[in-house]
Amino acid sequence: MVAPARHPQQARSRQAFDRIVAAARELSETRDFDSISVRELARAAGCSVGSFHYRFGTKEDFFRFLVEDMIRRREAEAEETFATTPIADLPAALARGAVANYRRYGGFLRSVIKRHLEGKADWQPISQMGGRYSARFMACVEEARGRPLSEAQRERVRFSFVWLYGLLSQSVIGLSISLGMERAYFEREAVRSFEQAITAAIGEEG
Repeated sequence: MVAPARHPQQARSRQAFDRIVAAARELSETRDFDSISVRELARAAGCSVGSFHYRFGTKEDFFRFLVEDMIRRREAEAEETFATTPIADLPAALARGAVANYRRYGGFLRSVIKRHLEGKADWQPISQMGGRYSARFMACVEEARGRPLSEAQRERVRFSFVWLYGLLSQSVIGLSISLGMERAYFEREAVRSFEQAITAAIGEEG
């Protein structure tokens, strides 16, 4: 269980808190998070090591806070998407939101994936978030159609979401130079392919 970060009440303290978070995001764009020391984080944020530990506990606590903070922000965006987007446009909107999130947190997500490959559990809450999105999407489809999806359809929808996140993860870790998110066509093709997969998933019976 992650020790809760001490969210400051005063504006000055809040600014220091935000600077530490911003410094971590910036440093992890070009370096693996595990190679960044607490002293470096504190220096980049313009605060003391003691201030860091007071606010976030250990470096591991801080890493998990960053994962949880990213999830909270992404889920707030996704909630808005689900609430305001017509069902026909929802796959494209969710795919664009996922691409934007991977672009925003690409460096940090590389560190999370690396730790996952080392056997650590940091990726689990992100995977669970993806599962919640696919379940929410299926519920929206069922409500719009007035009938439940078959188990085969549900399995194909889940596969489509896993495919999308797999593509994005592959891109941020640089597994294929032809699939980098910096490519002009990347978002267009990722969204189009996800839409096609979803259309096939919910359009085929059995």
